[in-house]
Amino acid sequence: MGLSRQEEFILFTLGRCYEEADRRFAGKPLCMALSKVAFIDLARQAGMVQKGERALYKNLENLEGKRLISYAEKSLRLNQRGVKHYERLVRSVGPYVEVSRVIREQDVLRFARMQVKLK
Repeated sequence: MGLSRQEEFILFTLGRCYEEADRRFAGKPLCMALSKVAFIDLARQAGMVQKGERALYKNLENLEGKRLISYAEKSLRLNQRGVKHYERLVRSVGPYVEVSRVIREQDVLRFARMQVKLK
């Protein structure tokens, strides 16, 4: 099943949102419900929306049509197929995310050799 880069990014973002909510609410009888409007707001803040909100709604509808996400009781959810595709995405971008985290958290100058730059 071919997904556009935008659809993959939406699927990844939605999966990460629920993964983070599950982590925060672990051991508590709570679960998160994310509406399309709230997801659009998150996408806007993250810089995902460049063409317009309608294009993002259309991508969400396409993902629903491909049975990767569902929109029930006014909340977006990953379906079983969506979860599998999300896990595949995590495996493919995981090394990039991890190296970004290490660089952000570590003193990168510790690993580098400094040189004088002559003009």
